[in-house]
Amino acid sequence: MTQAPAFESDQELLKLAQGLRDAFGAPAPVALSRRTVVGFRGKAKLYYYPPKDGGRFKTPLVLFPYLGISRPYIFDLRPGESFAEFLYEQGIPFYLCDWGIFGPEDRDMGMDDVIGDMIPSLIRQAVRHSGAEGVTAFGYCMGVPMTTSAIAAQPGLPVKNFLGMVGPIDFTIGEFPRMTDDDKFDVDAILETFDMMPAEFIRSGFKMLNPMGDVSQAQSLLQNVSNPGWLVGYKAMNRWASEWLPLPKQFFRGWVRHFYQGNELFQGKFRVLGETVNLRDITMPILAVGASRDDIVPPGSARALIDSVGSTDKQFLELEGGHISVIAGRRAQQQVWPALLQWLKDHDD
Repeated sequence: MTQAPAFESDQELLKLAQGLRDAFGAPAPVALSRRTVVGFRGKAKLYYYPPKDGGRFKTPLVLFPYLGISRPYIFDLRPGESFAEFLYEQGIPFYLCDWGIFGPEDRDMGMDDVIGDMIPSLIRQAVRHSGAEGVTAFGYCMGVPMTTSAIAAQPGLPVKNFLGMVGPIDFTIGEFPRMTDDDKFDVDAILETFDMMPAEFIRSGFKMLNPMGDVSQAQSLLQNVSNPGWLVGYKAMNRWASEWLPLPKQFFRGWVRHFYQGNELFQGKFRVLGETVNLRDITMPILAVGASRDDIVPPGSARALIDSVGSTDKQFLELEGGHISVIAGRRAQQQVWPALLQWLKDHDD
């Protein structure tokens, strides 16, 4: 049970009341970096974040995050805690795919649409907008298997490098594979009733990995609620963590069947638009990053990318953090972002 702090005066109690009022008051402002929309495909928007002083890097970075589940502003959470802001300061042209918010009208959007059409289209739009010869594609979480599949299916895509962060490749590793085992998880029966995979179901699945997370969060709030600086960061992160999104019905069906239950990508059996894709066909420089405390994508699942591709210039980094804190938070700023920057510098030619 959460232990409430003791108060020695009415003044301390009033500070607590004011802090709780602020914590549950107006939503925190997020996604404040300067950006413009430079591309579309379906509901997906391609945002461009112009670099400082015109930029110092020749190769743009194009980020494909998870599809649905939550909003992508975690990469631009707030000033001082923004990966987009960091890239701006370093002079790196940055593009971010925002998949949009799906509704019942998207029920038939499947993996072929995302992998065979949307990702390739957005990569080409980024190349046209930037004027560069190619890009560094950056997959985060679900974006790793989706983007690597797109690159393997279309070797002619103008992608010079690939950066994969906390993305599952070997879908036999971790708790999610056990939760979605075909003997226990009948995806057809679940989706029979719904036009979408409801956001509430997705939230419940993630909460099952850390059932005490909400209690820990409440305890942390009570202990720090009278600290205005801490509260600003908490509100921004809590806003992001509370905005769950649904997934298109057919995409979710394919994701579970082909990746979690079939492990087809890792086994070389996955098909895009009817053609089998082989990760060995990917030969560009690759950096794969795993997080040491990741309950969603254990490091071994992320490391499997390095074992699967045909690249000779390939590296795996296991960095300190969890699935989200590895890209957002103080430790990310101190350890992860500089490591990514060095790799991007070494591959900017």
